[in-house]
Amino acid sequence: MKRIMLTLASLAALFGCCRKGNELVNPDGFVLEHPAIDVADPVATAKWWCENLGFTITRQKDDETHTTFIVDASGRVAIEMYRAKTQPVAPDYASMDPLTLHFGFISKDVDADIERLTKAGATLVTHEKSPGFDGAMMRDPSGIPIQFVKREKSVLLK
Repeated sequence: MKRIMLTLASLAALFGCCRKGNELVNPDGFVLEHPAIDVADPVATAKWWCENLGFTITRQKDDETHTTFIVDASGRVAIEMYRAKTQPVAPDYASMDPLTLHFGFISKDVDADIERLTKAGATLVTHEKSPGFDGAMMRDPSGIPIQFVKREKSVLLK
């Protein structure tokens, strides 16, 4: 009987990435580091995401942009939030169709997430259930669309 040993490197290789020193590299293309989003109050938005969505702040500037990097619970996905000084106001995400831009999260229990996040200041936009899918589109207190999905098969799997 052969023993199989899983290491961080073997898991990263399984998902198409490998480490070269301190860097994640993908031999077949680029590895996404982060999407960035212009928000009216990056400090408050990042704080809410940390308190309610399990993110951690890894960098935060103390200047007029308040550029903040937050990383999800997996440690593999970062989001940059900032107030762009090149624009007079941040986009009004609350007035946009959430299908234009949203951040999708895996959920173990969509109904429980709706209840918990509504109490924390989020608002429910839609909740759809079908065989193999349970998904809720919500907005965080700053209006950014956030989606919670429970799928029979993850979109992260081939």
